[in-house]
Amino acid sequence: MISNRSLITGAAFLSLGTNGLTFTFVGTSLPAIRQYLDISIDQAGHLMAMLQIGFTLFSLVGGILSDSFRCERILMLGCLLLALSSILFCTFPLLGLNLFVALVMGSGLGCILSGSNSLLIQLYPSRKGSILNIHHVFFGLGSLVGPLLMGYLIAGGGGVQWRLGYLGEALLLFLLAAVFFISRSEAPQLLSRSFLVKHMAELARDRQFRIILLVNSLTMGSQVALLLLGVTFLVETKEFPISLAGIGLSLYSVSMIIGRLLCSRLVFRVRHTTIIATLLWMQAASLLCAWQTTGWVAFGSLVLGGFSISGIYPTSLALSGLFFPRVAGSALGMLSTVSGFGSVVICWLTAYVAGLTDMKMGFTVIVLACLSGLVLFQLNYRTLNRREDSPEFGMVLQQ
Repeated sequence: MISNRSLITGAAFLSLGTNGLTFTFVGTSLPAIRQYLDISIDQAGHLMAMLQIGFTLFSLVGGILSDSFRCERILMLGCLLLALSSILFCTFPLLGLNLFVALVMGSGLGCILSGSNSLLIQLYPSRKGSILNIHHVFFGLGSLVGPLLMGYLIAGGGGVQWRLGYLGEALLLFLLAAVFFISRSEAPQLLSRSFLVKHMAELARDRQFRIILLVNSLTMGSQVALLLLGVTFLVETKEFPISLAGIGLSLYSVSMIIGRLLCSRLVFRVRHTTIIATLLWMQAASLLCAWQTTGWVAFGSLVLGGFSISGIYPTSLALSGLFFPRVAGSALGMLSTVSGFGSVVICWLTAYVAGLTDMKMGFTVIVLACLSGLVLFQLNYRTLNRREDSPEFGMVLQQ
């Protein structure tokens, strides 16, 4: 066994990078997947739904298991599930089989997200906000590399050459799984099953935690909706060419990375709750501006939306870890799961409203979700602020 903290941290960073890589691999190769499987857009939607279902459920399962098992083992499991599913994905042109593979792929993604978040909180207990913001920069980097690499493979030849991207990713995942297999970090004492069940119930009843859950479901839903529908919004409502709209979405991701790097420094000087509140105000302002303006002002406002949403999720993860240190894995798993459900609902509702009317009206759903998250957090800001300033109040679950 090895216990090199730098090696384990680097492997955790890279594992989350493969999450960003996988999501963008699937999105970029979707037209080629449809052609290979000979399926309709509706059936392709079922593939995406199975991927998201596996991801959402195992974000929770992986988080809960992280409080009772070593996080390296959860990460190893996630890497193996994702590697095996990447090898099998679209190996055979059978929709039913690939629906199951997509579910397994999502399960691996969820285990990696929860396991890596929990592991880093255990490794850096006094730097939760900083390390989680840096950690999620790697998701952004994977999201940037994925479309470029998969686009190159698709453009480079016919047939199923695009599958080489999935096979290459599987090789990297097997290497990461090997690192986690031989790793053993200085983790805190793991919880008994009876303790975990008791305090999971207390966690679910905690009012401030429910506020954090709901705010993140609204903001993360908005983020995913912008990633999936931002290009369509710029093309259909702001009349940008698709090439320029695509650049705008890339700049959105770059803006998000910059924001997370900045938040990783600010958490040493500013309260977590203050950072979240400030970003929520910025997010609401930028999306309102993108919705109501035209031309380059709308374009720039949408790009700024990446910066404003950047640190909300990782800083909320850190805040939850501060409030509930003994069941941090379960808290982070619940947060990721509810955020996943929010993403499904807001993306679907945005597309549904846009289908009934137009894309500008559909964008209203995203704006209203952001405004709702802002109002909800602002109404509870003082209470959350006092709780963050009172460690003995925030650590009630240790008693």
